[in-house]
Parts: sequence; structure tokens; C-alpha cells
Amino acid sequence: MVPLRRGGLFFSAPSLPSFSSSPISLLFSTLSSSSSSSSSSDSQAAAATAATKHIDLTPEELTRISLLIPRLCSSDQLPTAIRLVDASFLANPPLESLSLRILIDRLTSEPDMTQSMALLTRLKHNKSALYSLRPITTLLISSYFKKRRPKEAFKVFNWMSRPDSPCAPQAAAYALLVHGFCRNGFLLEALKVLRAMVAAGMTPAADLRSRVYRALLREARIGEAKELDAALRCVGDGGEGFGKVIDLLDRMIGNWVE
Repeated sequence: MVPLRRGGLFFSAPSLPSFSSSPISLLFSTLSSSSSSSSSSDSQAAAATAATKHIDLTPEELTRISLLIPRLCSSDQLPTAIRLVDASFLANPPLESLSLRILIDRLTSEPDMTQSMALLTRLKHNKSALYSLRPITTLLISSYFKKRRPKEAFKVFNWMSRPDSPCAPQAAAYALLVHGFCRNGFLLEALKVLRAMVAAGMTPAADLRSRVYRALLREARIGEAKELDAALRCVGDGGEGFGKVIDLLDRMIGNWVE
């Protein structure tokens, strides 16, 4: 623990563990810590250099990192926790070996999305971390819905849908989003995600179709509910109805009045 002084009082904050003469020392030397005095350009250059290297971590080292992440989160050192997770992916660790759920829960409790977006941006530019992006975006979306923050979940979806995104939404993510928006009363956002799903050539499953149908009925949009359900059934039966569904959803979204 490192003693720090604030307002004349001393308190302790978690310090990074010592990994002398091990690959983890390279990790911390190339990726700046939160107390680093190096310039932003130097930090970015170091991160770029580190991203080209592979390191090996022992099970003991992974355990120590996993135990450190909750401590950093609880002491409000989120940027450091994010850098630690980002750097750890240089070793291609199993996702379950890191305390990702604890980190995600802490990030989605923040009043804004600054740190959540910082995590996604860092992982996007770390080639060794790309395999983690899809499950991490799923965790973010699920956690935001759990905290009744559907607007933030929609922003994660928009990030995933950008042309330069390395993890475009797949069927499971689309389903998670549509169910979540319907459950939280954000039907317009649900229709937008459904439209993107169909435009990507993915057929909504029966339970997803039923969820949208019931959500429309709750909004007293009986005619639109029946029309959309019929169109989606044609797609589900293997027909060539994707274009019809897209046109219908475009009309519904364009004419939407809360």
C-alpha cells in the first residue's frame, strides 16, 4: 500500500504489485501508470510499442492481477484499472482469469460513459485484445440495462455499429438489445436495433418477434404490431421478405410519435 496525502490527511491506496524479473515488469514499464509523469505522446508511443509485443503470464501473476483490479476499482483508480486490463491482454489470458465483471459493474456505475468509452477505445487499438471486445460490449450492455440506463446501452450499440468497429453486432447482441429496450419501455430504440439486425441479413428468432409484438400492443399500436409480425414471419419462414421488413420499419420509425 502506498501512503498518499490529501487535505492534510494520510490514507492508503493500492499499489501495483511488484513483478520483479518477470514479463509483467515489461507490461508496466511500457504502459504508463496513473501516476506517470510522461507526456501523452510518450504514453501513446509506449502503448503502441507494447501492443506489438507478446508476453507470458504465469497463473500466479494472472491471479495477482485479477485481485488487483477490484482494489483499483474500489479506490476510484479506474484509468489505472483500464490500463492494467488492456496491458494484460498482451498475454492473451482467458477472459475468466480477469475480474472483468467487477470492472464493468464499476464503469457502468459512473455518472457518464467516459471510462467505458476509454476501455473500448483502448481495446480497439490493441490487436491482442480484439478477441475480448465482443464479450466486453455484451457485459457493458447488460450492466447498463440492469442499472436501467438504456440510453447508455444504445450508445454502446452505436459504437459497435460504426464502420471502423472491430466487433459489429451479431445476432446475440441484437437480441439482447431489443429485449432490453422493450423491457425498459424504449420501443423506438428497439425498432432501430431490429431494423439494423434485419438489414444485416439476420432473422429475428420467434421469442424476439414476440417481444416486439407485445411491446407494440402495450403502446396501443395494434395495426403496426400485426403488420410487422406478419412481415417478420415471412422472413422467419425463409421468404425473401427482408426488404419489406426494412421498408416497414423505416416507415414506423419515421412516423414515430411518443
